[in-house]
Amino acid sequence: MRKRHVTPRIATGLVLGVVMLTAVHAAAAVAPSKADATFMQDASAAGMAEVDMGQLALKQSSDAKVKALAQRLVDDHAKADDQLKALAASKQVTLSTTSSSDVQKEEKDLQAKSGSAFDQAWLKDMVKDHQKALKAFNQEGKKGTDADVRQFAQATLPTLNDHLKTAKDLAAVYDARDKSMDQTTKSFSNDPMNNNPAITPTAPATPVVAPATKSGQH
Repeated sequence: MRKRHVTPRIATGLVLGVVMLTAVHAAAAVAPSKADATFMQDASAAGMAEVDMGQLALKQSSDAKVKALAQRLVDDHAKADDQLKALAASKQVTLSTTSSSDVQKEEKDLQAKSGSAFDQAWLKDMVKDHQKALKAFNQEGKKGTDADVRQFAQATLPTLNDHLKTAKDLAAVYDARDKSMDQTTKSFSNDPMNNNPAITPTAPATPVVAPATKSGQH
């Protein structure tokens, strides 16, 4: 019985085939679904926007508590973005490096404000942005098909919730302040003492003197 000999060329081809097949299977194993990839891209863009907005508040805010929240946004979202970049690289997902046009417009509008007007508008945007982010992260945390991406969403949720709560609490302070000022203005305008027409002083009436009659005139 003759023995079959495998030539070096055939052996090399077999090895390369096995390596390529393994690589294909490995890529398929880490490739996330379209929904998971879209979540990562949207989450990255939103995170970059929060860092930019935090830095803007650090420059323009006049409220120490607003500045404290802004610093937390910069630190927390920068950290989460680094984690997301590493995760996206492992999943071969390309993330955006620029903010959306809506975010750019939002920042431009805020740059035109200052003082308490800036603080109030910034807090309103932070509440809106974090509500939107929480909705997306909650959905990914429950329905994401990629275990790693789903875990990232779940781990980030507590931080987002904390940001939202703080932004809401600070925004409520400004809203209460505005309502108090409006009520004061309304009360002042409804005060009868403030609605009476001004009394213009008049000159005393000049007495009418009858003409003198000539003595002895009949």
